[in-house]
Amino acid sequence: MSQSQDRIKKAHGLDGVPDRIDSYYGEWAASYDEDLRTTDYRGPDEIGELFGSLADDHPGAIGAGSVVLDAGCGTGLVGGVLARRGVTVIDGFDLSEGMVTEARRTGIYRSLTAGVDMNRGLVEFADNSYDVSVCCGVFTLGHVPPTGVQGLLRVTKPGGLVLVSTFSKYLAGSDFVEYVRRQADDGVLKVVERRQDVPYTAEGPADYWAFEVLR
Repeated sequence: MSQSQDRIKKAHGLDGVPDRIDSYYGEWAASYDEDLRTTDYRGPDEIGELFGSLADDHPGAIGAGSVVLDAGCGTGLVGGVLARRGVTVIDGFDLSEGMVTEARRTGIYRSLTAGVDMNRGLVEFADNSYDVSVCCGVFTLGHVPPTGVQGLLRVTKPGGLVLVSTFSKYLAGSDFVEYVRRQADDGVLKVVERRQDVPYTAEGPADYWAFEVLR
């Protein structure tokens, strides 16, 4: 097992404990991008492709002037993909100050916030603030439970979109699919698209989801 793969495996064993996640990613931040390059990390590119594919059918959310939230932005890999697709207003947050420091170096973001725990419902952000919220690499082993979606829905405008990746092993061991089904049945969201078993990392594939926020 390479050092990069070992780092990812250890990250999956953080048990969703915020202090452990913050500390681990703070120490990893400086080499994070290079490590992920060696593990065939495809998440940001796949999320970007999904984002682009939805533009024609959702011009109210994706278009000139769209305001996007990069949830769990890490070092800014997703922000970079979105910026290359023409998005000019991107806010980001992460639990780790070290990761946010790296993201700030990209010059991509309008604002960046550290210390944000998705388990707390994104209390740092107001309701209906974003046209699109994107969350890549967060719904994975040892990180955030399915209920983390709730905050993303709240801060996204009705008619807006929430895009997330879910690592295959995370899906198999959580009730994410059932949670989404309940939210859909309650009229909170509509599943616009679910791309199954799409490349993610060398460890395995992920599903990529697009939710329309209904209320």
